[in-house]
Amino acid sequence: MSAARLPEPVDLRARRFALLVVAGLLAAAGVAYELSLLLLGTVTVGATERANAVVLGAAMAGMGAGAAFGGRLAGRPVRAFVGVEVVLAILGAAAAPGLYWLWASLDTFWGPLLVVAFAIGACIGAEMPLLAALNDQLARQRAASVVAKLTAADYLGAFLGAIAFAFAVRPVLGLVGATMAIAAVNLLLAAAVPIVMGVPLRQGALVVPGALVLAGMVVLAPTVVDDGRQRLYRDPILAVDDRGRSDIVVTERRHRDGRRDTRLFLDGDLQLSSVDSYRYHEALVHPAIAAAPGRDLDVLVLGGGDCAAVTEALRHEQVASVTLVELDPRVTDAVGDIEGFDELSAGCDDPRTEVITADAFEWIRRTDRTFDVLVADFPDPDTAALGRLYSVELFVAARSVLAADGTVSVQCGSPWFAQAAYWTCAATLEEAGWASTPYLADVPSFGTWGFHLAVPDGPAPLVAATEPPGARYWDRSVAAGSMVLPPDLLVERDQEPTTVLEPRIVDAHQRAWFDY
Repeated sequence: MSAARLPEPVDLRARRFALLVVAGLLAAAGVAYELSLLLLGTVTVGATERANAVVLGAAMAGMGAGAAFGGRLAGRPVRAFVGVEVVLAILGAAAAPGLYWLWASLDTFWGPLLVVAFAIGACIGAEMPLLAALNDQLARQRAASVVAKLTAADYLGAFLGAIAFAFAVRPVLGLVGATMAIAAVNLLLAAAVPIVMGVPLRQGALVVPGALVLAGMVVLAPTVVDDGRQRLYRDPILAVDDRGRSDIVVTERRHRDGRRDTRLFLDGDLQLSSVDSYRYHEALVHPAIAAAPGRDLDVLVLGGGDCAAVTEALRHEQVASVTLVELDPRVTDAVGDIEGFDELSAGCDDPRTEVITADAFEWIRRTDRTFDVLVADFPDPDTAALGRLYSVELFVAARSVLAADGTVSVQCGSPWFAQAAYWTCAATLEEAGWASTPYLADVPSFGTWGFHLAVPDGPAPLVAATEPPGARYWDRSVAAGSMVLPPDLLVERDQEPTTVLEPRIVDAHQRAWFDY
């Protein structure tokens, strides 16, 4: 007959529960570090899913190596755990500003990124065996029970950490500030473990120099990032906002004739120049409105958070309303706050304008509203998230929100630098049931730029030779000549359409600009 099992002391149960809380918070910090590395690759070099897979693979390999190493340190688990967390905090905090500076200043990124991903993964991997060893010091348990509880805490913590990082921590603190805050969590956990284990606090002494190093990094990081960021831009930086979905940068320079050239960049890509972007937006907007019959037109602008397309549309007396669907309201706010953009963005302050903050892909699939003109003013498709905005699925959905005699204009990038991507856009419109006409505009800041004018059915529309009200660039002669494409821009005309599952336009765009 076996002896009755005595209940555990309340203090011991509390310590073991606290250790599970530590495990969950460590997992939250770990997944946040990995997400920060993936995001850094996206906002710097426009990392593809293949590149992200390699980064994740390096982190997972590091976790495997770290787990093996952590097992060897289990003889002195408290000191080893504190040391691992101090190293992880310093690595995690230094990763974003350090890698950003290396990319901006020395044009090197992937090698250091993979090394950092492996090293961070190694620290994360060492945590689990050390936590198991700490648990054993509190009370011996069956291995299956220990693994189950620690794994549950790990997975739940990772889930909560991912949500917190994406929806709260990074949007509020920015990428660099977020990783600094996460590093502070690692140090706090390192300091807490000696208390949880009931051992002398001197076993956590490494936390003190780690905290001093982190404090120095907090002070120096903004200078490092600012120095790196300025190296990327020809002109002085006027404003920066990196807390949302895009890294927003505004630069400004003065031309010799006194003109102010204010430029808006999203994730390093030029979106708007106060000097010549009127050429781009006149070419994008006026052909679609000129081809739409009747008056009291309702215009839908997808993307275009800078409001310049809205402003151009409202120049036409026959336009009754403009609805702008923009994912990131900070773009609209940034443009509205900059003196050089006030005239271009005035349309968003017009009472005829409605601004909706939403994902254009999801919004257009769910709305029951109908419009006469649709203007697609999306950023270039250099990521999978942006590629879906140029997909067959989106343009099929667009047919349901457009009147039978409505028109669509789409910016499709440069047919000179990214010719295959430009013609992929045309193939996608055709696959979705649109009849389209390619046309060009000369925008000095961008170069030769390409668009497509499309209608739901019937023959491909002509770019009307009209004189839009208030236009400085687009007139009858420019409209007529815009449809003439030279032979060297037709070489890669035969392309397959792009879809959500097969984002061919993203591959074509990235390949073209990488070669350039």
